[in-house]
Amino acid sequence: MELKEYQQRALNQVKRYMEALSVWREKSLKSSELDLGEIDFPAKAWEACEINWYNYISRKNGLGEHLPIFCLKIPTGGGKTLLAVKAIDLVNQIYLKKQTGLVLWIVPTTQIYRQTLQSLKDRSHPYRQYLDIASGGKTLVLEKNSHFSRIDVEENLAVLMLMLPSANRKNKEALKVFKDNGFMEFFPSEDDIEGQRKVLDLVPNLDTFGDETGFWGRQIKTSLGNTLRILKPLIILDEGHKAYSENAQATLRTFNPSMIVELSATPPKESNILIDIPGMDLLREEMIKLDLHITNKASYDWKETLLASVNHLNVLDKKAKEYDANSGNYIRPICVIQAERTGKDQIAPNVIHSESVKEYLIKNIGIPEQEIAIKTSEKDELKDVDNLTQDGLLGRACPIRFIITKHALQEGWDCPFAYVLTILTNPTSQNALTQLVGRILRQPYAKKTGVKELDESYIFCFQQRASDLLFNVKSGFEKEGLGDLAGKVVTDGSFEGEGVSDRINEVREKFKDIAKGVILPFFAIK
Repeated sequence: MELKEYQQRALNQVKRYMEALSVWREKSLKSSELDLGEIDFPAKAWEACEINWYNYISRKNGLGEHLPIFCLKIPTGGGKTLLAVKAIDLVNQIYLKKQTGLVLWIVPTTQIYRQTLQSLKDRSHPYRQYLDIASGGKTLVLEKNSHFSRIDVEENLAVLMLMLPSANRKNKEALKVFKDNGFMEFFPSEDDIEGQRKVLDLVPNLDTFGDETGFWGRQIKTSLGNTLRILKPLIILDEGHKAYSENAQATLRTFNPSMIVELSATPPKESNILIDIPGMDLLREEMIKLDLHITNKASYDWKETLLASVNHLNVLDKKAKEYDANSGNYIRPICVIQAERTGKDQIAPNVIHSESVKEYLIKNIGIPEQEIAIKTSEKDELKDVDNLTQDGLLGRACPIRFIITKHALQEGWDCPFAYVLTILTNPTSQNALTQLVGRILRQPYAKKTGVKELDESYIFCFQQRASDLLFNVKSGFEKEGLGDLAGKVVTDGSFEGEGVSDRINEVREKFKDIAKGVILPFFAIK
């Protein structure tokens, strides 16, 4: 998997920061040895890298040690997981100076958890292959219920996947992480009172039971949470903006991490943003399908909107087959349909239900049933193919062309074959478009096809107010870190009001060499 220019630029910046961290950590250690006072080495390294157009916020882990923590701001479709696995190698190689150890990879949703876990476990997947190169072929992928030994961590690059709720101490499910659950070999035996005391002196924030005055003194719980505190993991925090509650931040830092790397398209102002990738970089590198065309049907009947989206999908399907015949690159355009209701007990005459949509597709439009899948919290007809690989939803053997959902695909599902988004919710709904815009933007194979229709994306809805519609689309772009590309929205069909008219003009071929030498003035104000 060849890195894009902006991805290599991002990794070069991470490398610079790791090198600066390594230098300033050594200075900090010498300063402590000479009793010259403590140095905030992560902040000094940040300053040394001249990353001075963002405010740096210093933080400490649960042991009171200075904690390097930075964010990679990457829009949807920008390859954040790829950058994360490459960053792990840079952190280990330059800063931690080892190939093994524990990486705690924290994600916010089940969908992202499944996809990331599947990619990291698949030895043929580029993400896993990068990890294997970084670890010398010794990668171990673990889950919360996996039991691992000290030797497993010492001899392998152990990646432990964890859901964000499990990392929040006050969540009931999360408390299992902190229960006494059998990681005994990481701690002295119960009758080794002196050994227990020495470990507590080194890691005073371990959970214990008993008290100092008891016969056995304080006893360390052999929990996963305590094991993490002993091992001081490198934390990869996916969708980092979701972990900025007071509880989540406190829990993460009490894991005593050696470093936290955040991944986010929309980090909060408290983030230390090391890398800021604009949407324009993704567009330039052919990562996303733009322009985005919006058709707002005037009809009050949702079935007309659905029919229009089916007709357009058929046009795209024909173009995709022609493209496949000419290039050998298979694309099966998919329509994502957002229904108003999905639950079994929510079927009603005036409600647009997922089952009603499926029935209309089959009986009135003639779509074969095997081409339709419903994806809800209750009914998941994608579970056998939703691995976004050539053996799953992206494979030639998969027939699915229509996916009906409500909220199940809002985040973490980025299928490059999804071209059409059909919104069949109540026109007064404020977040339907905002939540789903990003699901249809990823470009198949991260490369333009040269076929205009296959290099763009499409939204069909009905009876939306023009001003609200454009506002929600713009909000959706901002939510995906693509706010600078709002000008790539085109309004088609029955639409009141003006769309966004900003356009990008490429440099003509005969001027490209000259353009490379043009120098523009630049200044920054902190």
